[in-house]
Amino acid sequence: MSIPSGSGRLWTLALSVFATLSFGGMAQADGPPFDLPVDCQNGVCDIVHYVDHDAGPEIRDFACGTTTYDGHRGTDFSIPDEATMLDGVSVRAIADGTVKALREGVEDIDSGRMEKGSLEGIECGNGVLIDHDGGWQSQYCHLRRGSITLKKGDRVSRGQMIAEIGMSGQATFPHLHFNLRKDDQLVDPFSGTAMGASNQNDCSVDNAVLWSSSARAQLTYNEITLYGHGFSMARPNASDLKRGYGKELELPNTAPGLYFWAYLIGANNDDVIRLSLQTPNGKGGHRDFVIDLPNDQGPRAKWFFINMDRPGDTWQAGAYQGRVLFARGANAPWVEIGATELHIR
Repeated sequence: MSIPSGSGRLWTLALSVFATLSFGGMAQADGPPFDLPVDCQNGVCDIVHYVDHDAGPEIRDFACGTTTYDGHRGTDFSIPDEATMLDGVSVRAIADGTVKALREGVEDIDSGRMEKGSLEGIECGNGVLIDHDGGWQSQYCHLRRGSITLKKGDRVSRGQMIAEIGMSGQATFPHLHFNLRKDDQLVDPFSGTAMGASNQNDCSVDNAVLWSSSARAQLTYNEITLYGHGFSMARPNASDLKRGYGKELELPNTAPGLYFWAYLIGANNDDVIRLSLQTPNGKGGHRDFVIDLPNDQGPRAKWFFINMDRPGDTWQAGAYQGRVLFARGANAPWVEIGATELHIR
């Protein structure tokens, strides 16, 4: 996740934000700056949604980008798939505090496959709410069932493991939904302002005013997130991709087909996604996918694939290359956001 370390402008903004919100807790035992709520080794996590600061039907994150969706009230830290979730990715307390409330026992399942209304009142899924000094609270949602290590009233230390990332409640992929509040008012840890109060003149991808220096060193702002990509020998489907299937590194030369796929979060109207597939002898091609959906239609997740049929009885042995490129608009430059290699023996 690497945001550049703070510039003079960043620290000027931080001071003005603290003055505006009267963050007297800065001098107390343990308030901001906060540590990250996830323990993601080797870049396994991405932030796929930030707080939405637009008061109307449009969307705007802290950097005046669109890595959010209409009305989103927190920060979503995603992991690649359910297989990674089952391996266990720790959720940690952002500061010292006391557990005010928690819920356990909600199943980890893609809510898109559940009956409408079945999650009413438990949208957060398995969750923990922690009180910190100076009127701060942190909330952790969609935790993995059976992973919460605390009970109500427990004292926790900064950096202490409290649970694991899951997919419980209103979640369609494994992630942590994180909320931060000051005196019962939602605060974006990147802008330091209340939801909807971010000034467009202060937009910058360098903003991370309530995060510690160690947290900022792990953060990167992405216009769009490549949630996953890979090769499979049969047509994939979104549910299987989120479970971690379809990431083959080797296939037999008798595989019936060859599919290269990409799953992305944060697609905007008029974005162009290019998938290319190249054989060991340099043949192949690409296909462009133009995004066509309103920005305010909720989480903007899309998946695409291109494929080849087996040319005869067997595939040519060697390395097959798959690449994912992205352009924000038809005339924008291409940016490679992912590449992988498949070997056929």
